[in-house]
Amino acid sequence: MTNRALSQSPVQRYLERLHAELRQIRGGELASYIPELTRANPDWLGIALVTVDGHVYQVGDSREPFTVQSISKAITYGLALEDRGLDTVLGKVGVEPSGEAFNSISLEQDTGRPLNPMINAGAIASTGLIADDAGSAPLDRILETFGRYTGHAMSVEEQVYRSESETGHRNRAIAHLLYGYGILERAPEAVLDLYFRQCSILVTARDLALMGACLANSGVNPVTGVIALQQRYVDKVLSVMSSCGMYDYSGAWVFNVGMPAKSGVGGGIMAVLPGQFGLGVFSPLLDPKGNSVRGIEACKRISNEFGLHLFNVAHATSSSVVRQCADGAHLHSRRYRAASERAALEIGGARIRIYELQGELLFGSTESITLRMLDALDEADYLIVSLKRVVGLDSASIALLGDMCTAAETGGKHVFFTDCGHLYALRRYLQKQLRSRQSPQWLEFAETDRALEWCEDALLPDTAAGEDAGDDLGRQYLCAGLSAAQIALIGEAGTERRFSAGETIVRTGEPADSLYFILDGRAESWLEPAAGSEPGAARRLRLTTLGPGMVFGEVGLLGGQRRSANVSAESDLRCLQLKFDAVDGDLRERMLVNMAAHFAEMLQERAALMQQLA
Repeated sequence: MTNRALSQSPVQRYLERLHAELRQIRGGELASYIPELTRANPDWLGIALVTVDGHVYQVGDSREPFTVQSISKAITYGLALEDRGLDTVLGKVGVEPSGEAFNSISLEQDTGRPLNPMINAGAIASTGLIADDAGSAPLDRILETFGRYTGHAMSVEEQVYRSESETGHRNRAIAHLLYGYGILERAPEAVLDLYFRQCSILVTARDLALMGACLANSGVNPVTGVIALQQRYVDKVLSVMSSCGMYDYSGAWVFNVGMPAKSGVGGGIMAVLPGQFGLGVFSPLLDPKGNSVRGIEACKRISNEFGLHLFNVAHATSSSVVRQCADGAHLHSRRYRAASERAALEIGGARIRIYELQGELLFGSTESITLRMLDALDEADYLIVSLKRVVGLDSASIALLGDMCTAAETGGKHVFFTDCGHLYALRRYLQKQLRSRQSPQWLEFAETDRALEWCEDALLPDTAAGEDAGDDLGRQYLCAGLSAAQIALIGEAGTERRFSAGETIVRTGEPADSLYFILDGRAESWLEPAAGSEPGAARRLRLTTLGPGMVFGEVGLLGGQRRSANVSAESDLRCLQLKFDAVDGDLRERMLVNMAAHFAEMLQERAALMQQLA
């Protein structure tokens, strides 16, 4: 994927607009209970989003370092699960929401077990469970674990650590209570020192987004491929983030945003949409509950405007939304073209790209495919997207496709959506909410084949000039190798016929008694739709379109044939009709040889196409 495709991605452009709007929000206060945190610049605002495909989007102060604070609780909880196992950790830390502030002393009355690992008491208990291996101290193991999530070495901000350590008296009281209940197995001061250090690890909004993407991607870092957390524990971490990650705002968070998340008083929020992306936001101004004001607003808008609530369940799935893709050098329309035109398309047809999508399009998959298509438009000029096998799109996917159209149009490219009559919401969005200057419009062609034909015509500006040779029978493939006298005989034996646009010339099942050389205009060969065809199917199936210098009805030369397809005049049409009984034996034999060679060439082309598609 090129950097240019990422920079013009609808996601990137959306984040830039969102960042500009959120900078106007001024509410909130800097965290003051840790004095060192008051040094933060209240204007800082960074947003980053990382997909499970490894695409990274970031705006603003996304690389500004700050201390992770309570977001570290999710990471160390996962590490404790890996070190001690689920049963041991559950014996020390519960999973019930407290509905209280992050520094509340929420312990079970009889056991002293903290209610969940996202409040300070539970986080201190989780930190105390991290194994102290002979070859690696707990802090080193925490830093190494963070490094697997972020893809780079991590460090502790010493000044913030000292500030937390000097003022963390409430946490000291909690630690001693836990030690008294037997929840902590090591000395409270040693566990607390480790806890203060883990909260003081430096991260960026980009780091948070990548950490979230690891959890969204079943524990695997989508950029480095390194396993950050064993897959069997990912759902456990996400569960407690969903129910407890935003403290006494957790219920409203799930209601309004609907993504597992963890916040920290350093101003960061890490959110996760499983299977799709991780989101990181940094803005140090906090609300009374200790959550970033602009961070919450950013997550709300992204979730609501793209319809990303966790409980917006997909109705269908697909291992890949791309059923096939091809270019115009290999996939041609049903318009039959002269050899010179076919040769030109084989050279320049790569400027046309055709994508056939399938399944249900959601944010994650659509983000990935729009990037691929924008990347393709770096080299191509025409993009056709067939949605025949797409069963539905969510609002996020519709917005992404719409933004892709706008980006392509700005770059002077053409985009066409075909076979999408059943996707009412997409059609309404493109027709009502977006204004297109493209001609023809994005939804101009109901069928992919028609769109492909238009794109081919756009690549062949000299087609009309080439078609003027229709009166020269010597250029007809049936007449290849014939003498001038034989060609003249055909001209004398034939009858010139004219047909109006839309007029049917031959019908399926009729006796085949003549062939037609096209002198001027276009003819279309087609079939009626089969009985029981899907609702909304085309009223007829186009087999091919023929122009000047081409012939139809020649298969009847084989003898005893009936018409196998209908043929109508697509435009006003002028033909030379040649009756089969006017063709003598020698001439018929020569035409049949030419026909066999022509059909053999067509079979080779089809075989090459099938191989390319496979």
